[in-house]
Formats: sequence, structure tokens, C-alpha cells
Amino acid sequence: MKDLAAALTVMAHIGYDPMDNTTALRPSSSFGIDYSEDVFGGSLRDLRFGLLEGFFNRTISNETTPVNAVMDHIVSVLQNAGAIVVPITESVYNATSIAFLDVQTSEYREDVNAYLQMQSLGGSQPSTLNRLYNSGKYLVIPSQYDYVQTALISSTSNASYAPTKLAIQNLTTVLRTTFSSNRLDAIIYPEQKNLVVKIGSPSQSGRNGILAALTGSPVVTVPAGFSPSTVDAPIGVPIGMEILGRPWSESMLINIASHISSLTHVRRMPAFANMSVEVRSYSSVPTVTPNTGNIPSVYPIGVC
Repeated sequence: MKDLAAALTVMAHIGYDPMDNTTALRPSSSFGIDYSEDVFGGSLRDLRFGLLEGFFNRTISNETTPVNAVMDHIVSVLQNAGAIVVPITESVYNATSIAFLDVQTSEYREDVNAYLQMQSLGGSQPSTLNRLYNSGKYLVIPSQYDYVQTALISSTSNASYAPTKLAIQNLTTVLRTTFSSNRLDAIIYPEQKNLVVKIGSPSQSGRNGILAALTGSPVVTVPAGFSPSTVDAPIGVPIGMEILGRPWSESMLINIASHISSLTHVRRMPAFANMSVEVRSYSSVPTVTPNTGNIPSVYPIGVC
């Protein structure tokens, strides 16, 4: 959380970006914040968390049961710390149906074209996504082939684009209403309904991150626990929990995540790295000279 707060502090010193219209909505109170201060102080007592029941798969299986068990434990941790957990059962919170509101395929080609044609990009490259794709230098993994093929022929002029954008706005309004009507400080749910798939798998099912992505809500993911160990996963499979907040509530989310992390301590070293460090042989201590040319003057460069 300290690393996250430090990175967010740097980003918070960037003002209006003409390439990102959302930055025009940023309140002055969110500019120039030192988020590192939010890692400390405060408590979870009396905070109200909404638990999205629709973001769970309650089917009993080796893939879903560990996730549900870990989330049940986290809920008990929050309650023991004095927090209040409110079940949210509204049918609108269904990650599977919300996923159909994804408009990336309509926006992708136009956005990439705009990027490739930026004056500041420099160098030599194709000026459009179609030219880049047809150049043979655009690698597409098999599971994303249909996505890219759709994006190559789609745009924001598609008949379905405007109604879908309106549905996203309605979802955003419903989310804000859920916060207000339940007097919530944050909303929690498992990062995924089921365990992370094995390396090399073609895709990952059960993702829940679509809610934050579509509504533009700030969200932080914290380690929540592990599944039972297996032959393929000796220390278990890591399970995460997302904490979603109102717009511009990053300070609160960092503080909440910091408290949860300090109460759970669930992170584990991989078995192959436990109590061992790979060290190369050097005849002398190598000299490392960092590139500090892009560090803003507001951050003093100390001597380590």
C-alpha cells in the first residue's frame, strides 16, 4: 500500500490533460495530495461496506468455494474491527450481464488511430490500426482474435453504441444511488468469482472488475486469502478482494486497504523463492546510474 500511495501521489500532481477529458472534472481538493499520509491513522470502526451478493458464484466447487470462504473470512475480519457490512442484493449487480455493456470494441480502433497519429509520438509507424494489423507486426493471442477482428470494423457510429453508453450512465447512477441509500463508505466483492486459471489458459472467466471499469469508479484490490494447497499450487491460489468507492475517494480507499492488509497479513512467498535469493557472481560491486531526467522538481532526489 505504501508503494501504491507513492505512485498515486506522483499522478496526483499532474493537472488537466487535454488528451483525457475526465481530468477536467477533477475537484481542486484532489490535486497535489500526498496519499502516503493515508496509509496511516484512522480505523475501520463504524465504516459501512456494501457486499455485492450478485458478484459471487455460490455453486459449490473447487473453483468457487475457496473464493467464497475467503470472502466470508474477510467479512468477519471487518465486523470484528467494528465495521458494518450491508448485503446488497439488487439484481442490477450481475457481472455477467454488465459485461455486455463493454464498448471497447467500438472505441478501440478510433482511439488507437488517434494515438498513432499524435505529433509527439515520433518515429516511423503505421498511421492506423488497420495498417498496423496488416503490417504483420501486430501480435494477437488466440483468445483475443475475435475481439480484434470486431474492433477493426467497429466504431462509435455503430447503432448499438449510443444506447449502450446510455445504459452505462444509468448503471453509474444506480451505483451512486446504492451508495447514498445504504449510506455506504465503500463496496466490496471478490475480484473474481472463481480461482485464477493456470498459466497458459486461453482466458479467465468470472471476472468482476467490469463494474469499476464502466462506471469510472476508483477501486483498489487487496490480497484476501488463498485456496487450499494442491499439487499444482503448493501454497494455494491467491484470492483478491476489490474495494470500490465514490468518485475521488482514493484517500479513503487507501486507508481502508491499509487497515485490511495489516489485519490479515495473507501474502505468501512462492515456494520456489521461499528463504532463498538468487545472486549473481560479481568481481566488484556494479555501478547503477538511474535516469532522473523525468523526475519533477517537486520531488527532491536524495542520496542512497
